[in-house]
Amino acid sequence: MQASWGHALGRGHGAYDGSMRGIQRQSRRPVQARAASWLLLSLLGVLWAVGRQGSTTAAEPHNVDQAAVSRLITNLGDPQQRRREAATDALESLGIGILPQLEEALPLASAETAWRLRMLRSVLADRAVAAAIEPTHVPVTPAGTPISVALADLFEGPAGPLPLSEEPLAPTLVPAPSSDLPAHPTYWEELERLLAIAHSRVATEATTASGLVIRPLRPDEPQPLATSAGPLRVELLRAVMLPSEKPTATRLTLRVLWEPRMHPVMLQLPMVSLIAEGEAGEVVPPQQRMAVAEASPRGQSGSVTLPILLAAPPEGSTPTLATLRGTLSLWVPAPDVEARFPLPPAGLPPAGPIAAPVLQLGDATVELASLTIAEGSVTVRMRADYPATEALASHRTWITDRTLFCRIDGSLIAATSDRVVHRSNTGLTREAVFPLPQGTNPQAVSGEVGWQVPLAIREVPVDFLLRGIPLPFSSDAKTDSDR
Repeated sequence: MQASWGHALGRGHGAYDGSMRGIQRQSRRPVQARAASWLLLSLLGVLWAVGRQGSTTAAEPHNVDQAAVSRLITNLGDPQQRRREAATDALESLGIGILPQLEEALPLASAETAWRLRMLRSVLADRAVAAAIEPTHVPVTPAGTPISVALADLFEGPAGPLPLSEEPLAPTLVPAPSSDLPAHPTYWEELERLLAIAHSRVATEATTASGLVIRPLRPDEPQPLATSAGPLRVELLRAVMLPSEKPTATRLTLRVLWEPRMHPVMLQLPMVSLIAEGEAGEVVPPQQRMAVAEASPRGQSGSVTLPILLAAPPEGSTPTLATLRGTLSLWVPAPDVEARFPLPPAGLPPAGPIAAPVLQLGDATVELASLTIAEGSVTVRMRADYPATEALASHRTWITDRTLFCRIDGSLIAATSDRVVHRSNTGLTREAVFPLPQGTNPQAVSGEVGWQVPLAIREVPVDFLLRGIPLPFSSDAKTDSDR
């Protein structure tokens, strides 16, 4: 069952068709010529350097032809409309790796160029955010494919990896898909279909990169009650009546899994969104205010469990929940981009306070608070701020794994110290010390400092619906680490 996902992308960024034309439909004329011939060689060079469009990670500065991007930015103010449009389209195709260069060009840009730079900045950031939270769609597995091959192919795709356990799967061939399966199902929809064919389930496994593994079901073990909900899969692990002389409550345990490509910051299930109904339509109210789980953003388990306490079904009714539905709130960081600041050019004072430059990259405001170049080292202090969110207020440590960096003459320098000096509900301030290469003259240092930060942290509401929950219920495998 596919839960409603339509409203999930409508919060945090407006609806658009993924292009500059979608946002500027009322203010730009149609473009007849996609690119002028004089621009072709320059554009090909940029595209070759950056790689394919749609990447979800920021391009490293060494992979971007910055001179070619500069020429395209200059052409945004060309007197000829077709050249301005061609340059806009070319820059739009390069992705978020060029955002720092667009930001650097804004202060000196003319009115036309500045307008296009701001629109490009908005479109590129919004597209990257949408790509980060949009469910991955995969092709339907062809009929006749061995089930082990089908699962391996799915995990090697854009959402992988999700490994198979060492227990062998039955040598089953995938049958033809049913007519109600979409041509490009979501990752979890196709996985659910393959799990049913393979008589297997998703289990937790601490030794795997994603924290998850595919494991065969025991002969007498039922398939877990589960639903695909956009980028999430919601499973019912347990449903038990709390023991007493007269049962007064039902305890459910949900497990929420996200696509392996995603790294959520926090996940909540507000009880105000939760509706449980018995078979006769009677409401079974929750007995708590909120179930909350905070998910580690990187390298940890790809799932969390949520305990839910409901009232017991009315006396005399069938102990079955006909439906359980609610809306999960998922906070997801958008792809990272580098906020870069040049070191002072030769001849300027290498130490002391500086005029603090500020970069606006998507929702992130990155400020170079101080920079000191002394004998043998560079000391940098930077602050990253975002619009205040619950994700930052209650789980502020996730951004600390994105450390400050320093490049001297093109070489990346490892920091000798890196610490957080201040936190708030909008971000944090970091300070790092980088050693200068031996023999470097502090008066003639050439390089840059920066911080790789997410473009945004967005809340994504995800609806889910589970049907036909018998009480008591349990799908736990005795040897599974889910227990």
